[in-house]
Amino acid sequence: MRYLGELEIAAARLQLSRAIGLARKSNCEDAQLGAVIFSDGKVLGEGYNHIPEILSKEYSCKNCPRRKSELHKGVGLELCIAVHAEEDAINDMLINRPHKITDSRGSKMIVARIKEGEVKIPRSINPYCTKCSGKIATQTEIDEIIFQVKDGFVAFKNSEFHIKSINNLYRNWTVQIFKDKK
Repeated sequence: MRYLGELEIAAARLQLSRAIGLARKSNCEDAQLGAVIFSDGKVLGEGYNHIPEILSKEYSCKNCPRRKSELHKGVGLELCIAVHAEEDAINDMLINRPHKITDSRGSKMIVARIKEGEVKIPRSINPYCTKCSGKIATQTEIDEIIFQVKDGFVAFKNSEFHIKSINNLYRNWTVQIFKDKK
């Protein structure tokens, strides 16, 4: 992980406002996320977390299989029926726009989160969604994933983001599995 420099921050702020606008479109009742893939000021793909229209008649966030479980911090995200913002941005780039995977080489993805109507700016980022990090690592050549934190903007290299997500998810699984055994 690294902090962005002054010149990079200007580009990140511009795309962050776009990601926040996308997050506001989300129909998720827990947290709304928006993601933008960009390179040299050009948007390659964008998306937000939502329940796909095909599932919206049967499911809402309230009856999502993951929400019915007592799982937190990424544990059980594979049960989530929503399309995550990062996935949606990748799908937009590869399906809705005429881009190839190689077009994402050297690009960046910025992610914004809104909860209870407010943009959330954490002190630090501990990624744990392997559903998203895996898709980023295996279906794109995005160079860095960017988040705003209290003291600036941080960027994770593609593979670093995926490895940290796996490690954090493992740690969270361990905590939840063994919390009742103490």
